[in-house]
Amino acid sequence: MISTPPDSASAAAVAKDFRRLKANELVSRGDFTAHEQRGFEPWEGPTGFRADAFVKAIYRKHAHRPGGSRKSS
Repeated sequence: MISTPPDSASAAAVAKDFRRLKANELVSRGDFTAHEQRGFEPWEGPTGFRADAFVKAIYRKHAHRPGGSRKSS
């Protein structure tokens, strides 16, 4: 059973800013790993390999669009 930190609401809000890389995506600088105790930490290892080649899940921040812009259809 995984223990939840005392302020898990704020941890959940931070987690919404990240998405797990798909298996075929390449890891790059600016990506993150998740640690149960410390939260998200910047990836400091090698880059250019597929995300599914690493034991731990690797995350990337969602790309945020400016408030007034929408994706064109």
